[in-house]
Amino acid sequence: MSREPSSNDSFDEAVAEIPSCVLDEAGMREQRARYALLAGSVTRIEREPEAVLIDFDRDLDRHTLDRALAVERECCPFFEFVFDEPNRSLRATVTDGNQTPALDAVAHALGAVHRLTPKARPMR
Repeated sequence: MSREPSSNDSFDEAVAEIPSCVLDEAGMREQRARYALLAGSVTRIEREPEAVLIDFDRDLDRHTLDRALAVERECCPFFEFVFDEPNRSLRATVTDGNQTPALDAVAHALGAVHRLTPKARPMR
């Protein structure tokens, strides 16, 4: 009997594609929980070839977002995040083209499976 993949499975699969993620199992669990909290306030995710654009609603928990981004910067220093405060919009990019699978991990972690708007996705 097969089962449908869960969002955790999708997140774990996307993270497995990241060659240099250094989060241990506990760190991954905590980060997944932060992303799950943030996902409720995501209104749009757009995947561009070299970036992920994420829009949040007014209920965005900035403390949780700031903590999630701090963890990402520490464990995966190739990430670059720019947050547009007035528009509650986050742009995630990577400094090394080999790390673009990490953008998919961020999109999956924020629940993008149902809200992802592809825009010329990169070929693998």
